[in-house]
Amino acid sequence: MSLLDPSNEYYVLHEKTWKFGEGEIYTPQGEQIGTMKRKLVSMRAEVTLKDSDESLLCIINKRLVGTRPVYDVKSPEGELIARAKKPLVAFRESIGMYDTNGYIIYRTQGDVIKWNFTVTDPRDKKRIYAEINKANRWRDIFAKSFSFKNRYVIRVVDRDAPRLMLISYAIIIGNVYHDKQLASKTL
Repeated sequence: MSLLDPSNEYYVLHEKTWKFGEGEIYTPQGEQIGTMKRKLVSMRAEVTLKDSDESLLCIINKRLVGTRPVYDVKSPEGELIARAKKPLVAFRESIGMYDTNGYIIYRTQGDVIKWNFTVTDPRDKKRIYAEINKANRWRDIFAKSFSFKNRYVIRVVDRDAPRLMLISYAIIIGNVYHDKQLASKTL
């Protein structure tokens, strides 16, 4: 099965903690359908997203200079597909996903502790594209030293939503809210 198959309604991302963003992507039934590979020595936090046949789908890079986290999603050829960034000023933290023209296409806000995220239309919060949940959230409180993987579950609500954008968005959310805490604890 392909990672971008439109019949996929759920994705389970198993991120290896010590690799800071590298891991596998599974169906809920346990079938591996993709991988995330992160360059360990990379100031840009580069992550490549690959299909089950190891073909490159996209590259996710963090911008080096800026006052806020900004991530670019690029095609295998290096062309910009989308950009995700936090607003400069916000009463409630959120991350927006923008197309190549700078037009916002998705917005997500997490709950208070940043474990559950809802991906919505920026102009209509009732239109939900997907939900992203940190599946092993209680590990962060009770047993940090006993588990070496972060797990995220993506539930696709809008069947027409592009899978590549939703998976990239989940990886970026993990980098912005969870990996930065990990990096400061392990380095």
